[in-house]
Amino acid sequence: MRVTSISGIRGVIGTDLTANDYAEIGRSFAEYIDGGLCAIGRDTRSSGSMASNAAISGLLSRGCTVIDLGVTSTPSVFREVLRGNLNGGLVITASHNPPEWNGIKFVVKGARGLFEEELNRLQRMFFSSRTQLFKAGNILPTESHYPADIVSYVGANSCSKLKVVLDPGGGAGCLFLPNVFQELGCRVLTVNGTPGIFSRGMDPTKDDLRALSEKVKDSSADIGVAYDCDADRVVFIDNECTKLRSDYVLLIYLKYLSDSGLLKNIVVSADTTLAVEDIAEKSGCKVIRSKVGEANVMQRMIEEKIFVGGEGSSGGLIVSDFNFCRDGVLASALIASAIVNLKVSLASIVKGLPKYFILREKMNCRKEDAYRIIKTLSEEEGDVDTMDGIKIMMTNRSWILIRSSNTENIIRISVESKTEKTTSELMNRYKDKISKILNEGIKS
Repeated sequence: MRVTSISGIRGVIGTDLTANDYAEIGRSFAEYIDGGLCAIGRDTRSSGSMASNAAISGLLSRGCTVIDLGVTSTPSVFREVLRGNLNGGLVITASHNPPEWNGIKFVVKGARGLFEEELNRLQRMFFSSRTQLFKAGNILPTESHYPADIVSYVGANSCSKLKVVLDPGGGAGCLFLPNVFQELGCRVLTVNGTPGIFSRGMDPTKDDLRALSEKVKDSSADIGVAYDCDADRVVFIDNECTKLRSDYVLLIYLKYLSDSGLLKNIVVSADTTLAVEDIAEKSGCKVIRSKVGEANVMQRMIEEKIFVGGEGSSGGLIVSDFNFCRDGVLASALIASAIVNLKVSLASIVKGLPKYFILREKMNCRKEDAYRIIKTLSEEEGDVDTMDGIKIMMTNRSWILIRSSNTENIIRISVESKTEKTTSELMNRYKDKISKILNEGIKS
């Protein structure tokens, strides 16, 4: 099933997306950004060259000058658009989806993703008639400046003597991650480091990362770091070989900023842990919530002129003076530097974080039923937050977020509380409520 959202377009190659589709998307995007300079990069999937070449042909047919970065990460394309003040950028990737998938992400002027209303406009252009005359553009193959920019931003040799095991998962990070961390001063080992060989799950937040954990243990490394195929998601293994929850990426960096007296107001998605608010409160900072989704977080950051934001559920950290996107490589480099500066282990930092338990589940549900469920629960629960679905806040530092998927016939349920028992009980209670509302709809 072809999926379209503010995160881009994704689907199975040959079934949901073809070369013709990529050419048409390239043409439409070229018109959307009024031609000019457009960067493009791809991840390491076998369909990447075909998809990239087709998209480039579409861009060229509308007069774009294409900055072809080759195999690179999603954040590097965002960075190239920013540093060159380009008209736009395209990333050929399906991110953490399976290898048979591919997709495309959009970057617009200002080096940000599409907002919802902009995506709607671009989608309309896919189906509109073509009246523009053919224009011949040209290609400028270019090496990405992103790795050097990471080292410059974090500081060469700022992570001196830290032993790091990197797991690029066969993705784009294979080509540059070891060099970046070596220039940061780390002693570097790798697993799953062959481009295009996907020997573990594409999504590091879901995979058990067994090979990485074993390598951390066998080498007595300080940290292990795993990325998805386009290196915007990241997950850590600490020095005790424990896989950390994806939201710890955001929490560790916020705690470091707080302890250093550098923390200011933050934007996070509606499904991000309350631990963020606990950390912010100690620094006298405000937490602003957005709808779920990287682009929604980024939009609020721009509106509020805020420096740091993120999404806990996807290992997401956005640092706006470097990139207006979730950046797994930047996040891991910053946290490596923080470990060195604090002179403590990653496990020790994690033990000092506020403790919460989160469960995230989904139930099959047609969109019309999802809307009915949310409407019914809104009426039953009383005072609720309806910014994104329905969020029910409890008095005991617990919450339940129920929202319809924008891309699938499912309803998503996220629950957080201070104890594992309460979290589980709340999840079961609201799944039962949803099932009851669904059954009542079938009977009527």
